[in-house]
Amino acid sequence: MRLFNIFKRKKTHSSAQLLQQKYQTFKKLLDANNSALEIMSRLETVAEGDFVFDRQFVRSQCNEILNKVKEIIDELNELGNDRYTELVPIYEYIKTLILKEIAGAPPQTPASLVLPLSQVDRRLLLEVGGKNANLGEIKNRLNLPTPDGFVLTAEAYHQVLAANNLTAAVSAFINELDSENLAEVEKESRLLREQILSAEIPGPLQEEVTQQYNRLAQTLGYQPRLALRSSGLYEDREYSFAGQFLTKLNVSFQDFFPSYLEILASQFSPHALVYLAQKKLTHSELAMSVGCLAMVAARTSGVLFTEAPAGHRPGIMVIEAAWGLGPTVVEGRLVPDRYLLAKEKEPVILEQHLSPKPFRLVPTPEGGGVTKEAVPDFENRQPALTPEELLLLGRYGLQLEQYFGRPQDIEFAIDTDGQVIILQARPLIISRPWPEASVSPQDHPILIDQGTVACFGVGAGPAFIVESDEDLARFPEGAVLVTRYTSARYGAVLHKAKALVADIGSATSHLAILAREFKIPALVDTAIATQVLQTGQEITVDANHERVYQGRVEELLQSAAQRQPLLTETPIYTTLRRVLRWINPLNLTDPKLMDFTPSSCQTLHDITRFAHQMAIAEMFELGEQFREEEAFMVRLKTTLPLNLYLIDLGGGLRPRTGNLVDPEDILSIPMRALWKGISHPEVSWAGPITLDAKGLLSVVSRSLAAPASPQADFWLRTLAIISKNYLNYSSRLGYHFATIDAYVGEIRNDNYISFRFKGGAADEYRRALRARFLGRTLEKLGFDTEVSGDLVVAKLAKYPQALLEEKLDMLGRLMACARQRDMVMRDEKMVDCYIQAFMEGNYRFFGEPC
Repeated sequence: MRLFNIFKRKKTHSSAQLLQQKYQTFKKLLDANNSALEIMSRLETVAEGDFVFDRQFVRSQCNEILNKVKEIIDELNELGNDRYTELVPIYEYIKTLILKEIAGAPPQTPASLVLPLSQVDRRLLLEVGGKNANLGEIKNRLNLPTPDGFVLTAEAYHQVLAANNLTAAVSAFINELDSENLAEVEKESRLLREQILSAEIPGPLQEEVTQQYNRLAQTLGYQPRLALRSSGLYEDREYSFAGQFLTKLNVSFQDFFPSYLEILASQFSPHALVYLAQKKLTHSELAMSVGCLAMVAARTSGVLFTEAPAGHRPGIMVIEAAWGLGPTVVEGRLVPDRYLLAKEKEPVILEQHLSPKPFRLVPTPEGGGVTKEAVPDFENRQPALTPEELLLLGRYGLQLEQYFGRPQDIEFAIDTDGQVIILQARPLIISRPWPEASVSPQDHPILIDQGTVACFGVGAGPAFIVESDEDLARFPEGAVLVTRYTSARYGAVLHKAKALVADIGSATSHLAILAREFKIPALVDTAIATQVLQTGQEITVDANHERVYQGRVEELLQSAAQRQPLLTETPIYTTLRRVLRWINPLNLTDPKLMDFTPSSCQTLHDITRFAHQMAIAEMFELGEQFREEEAFMVRLKTTLPLNLYLIDLGGGLRPRTGNLVDPEDILSIPMRALWKGISHPEVSWAGPITLDAKGLLSVVSRSLAAPASPQADFWLRTLAIISKNYLNYSSRLGYHFATIDAYVGEIRNDNYISFRFKGGAADEYRRALRARFLGRTLEKLGFDTEVSGDLVVAKLAKYPQALLEEKLDMLGRLMACARQRDMVMRDEKMVDCYIQAFMEGNYRFFGEPC
């Protein structure tokens, strides 16, 4: 017998050593995870614009977080015996993208100069630009209706320039550009555009485009006219580029290449060049991809904002629509119909504001391009969208916002068959209301008190009415831009303007988007601005209250919020923001969802979130395994009927001799907190409880049906694996089994409690009642809880140490209170009674309140 005990002891030390190694791996993973999250937080804070830093800072921080995430993956695979190797290639792909950004390297040449839209998604951002990448994602990942088509990549653009010896000329032009001298910009840009328009298309590019068009025609069954849409590399990403580049509609294939060159040349229009200069972008960052889509002969076109762009009505989606093709809405050529939808799981139509729509743009039947035609009187006041179309658009909007993780600005068309087609989606720029200020109208005459807010804020200066491009060249610094229409061309002077006021247009127009991007207070759709305001007249635009005052209203100007720091517009800040899109966004939010998998990880944050969750699960399962092992352990001295054994991984117990320890010897923070609840003087672990006849019968029936236990003792062994901050507690009491896995320390991000409970002595119905008592009580204590039959799973994470100690204390009390309660619970009313009694501190249920 003594020899047998020695053999068991040797096996025990091996088990304990393995458990210790696994715990140390778990601890390293937590440390690396915490370091990675600290870097994410630091980078996000720096990106707000209040710090000065250089490219070396960005590189060092990115390299540091990459190393930490690699460590997290390695430790997780060590902990889980290489069950998570799928994370490695995902990490390597994200790493490649980050290193490409911080190195400033040009994008890799794609295999083809032309790609079918069916092969495009956001992985090709640097080849096809934001607009095309987003549309490909919508088509190929979300399977929403989009036009068929193909994409000319940025490499095609570079080859056109190279084949015509224009690369150096373009680079020199951008470097020497003086964006403040609009007259000179206009002159020089005209010469450059003429060179591009006369450029020769390389033979290989012609061949690939012809092949893709023929495939498209074969798929559709006819030779389609095309919509050619620009897609700059950073368009619809950090910067909207709204209306800055050309779109060509209803293009025949015969006119394809001249139209393509027109779009490339549109990069160098005066307003696009000024925008480029204001955003501090280089020529390489302006490289152009072009989407070539089968033309949609739209009955109706419009824009959907998944949040009110002025930011003053949260939870509201805005849809604006008009007859015919989209430019009538996005270019502000008329006042469109406006619809408001409640942003709920199933959208609800709240309001509709119909406007006269006296004309529309339609494809020209012969010769390409578009034609403006009058809308018959009986039709122009009819709603452009049906209720069914509005609700479908609302559902699409919610789906796109959820997928892309932020509010979206969506362009759509409805064809003559009534099909809703998504044309574009980009991040929505939202303007928030500025602080209130009290102004007396008697002291400050109101010139305009109507319109639509495009961007909140207050600005003052001399009015300057712009009616032509010549007026733009004369626009003075610090003036208020007053226009008839919200043309995107006027964006060329927004950086000089104190405010914007327009007669016609909407908050969804390109100029309105640019105003929000530049944070210029903007009031559109006033109807009378160019009539009542005069050039040179000093005015104050109060976009917060849809008013224009005569003179300078100092009370409003003094209360206006300060603009965002200009540092955020520098190239290094844009580099940081581009890098952050691969680091900080979190897509894996709920472990219970089906997509909580390695393949769903799109950022470093996703990887850390997944790894942290899986590490906790691995430790939980590890504790389950070692509960049955003969690992070296000591027994806790207690008068409670608990055969509680402890395995100390380090720092969990005071130094001692022998195999017995007192509760005072427990140093483990989570174990000490749990024991405080278990041993609470007002809870009882001893003695039977009074059973009714049915309860007794259910216990007897279950006992007869259950296999005989090899141990006669009702209270089987309970095991706790502990360290200073860690606890894995497993108990099998009678017919139920409970497990607690917890980590509690000073670093809040590492802290968690995971609880699982199953079984009981009574019948299935009574066990389920007790499970509901446990689950609903834990919910009241703040746990995220799931109950299925007699199984209870509850979790709590990222709470401060003191609060988690309180929760473990309460969990210890709750387990004692739940002891044998399945045998006495008869109905849901008793569940409610026991919950109330527990929350009131009546842990012994004196008087049997139920």
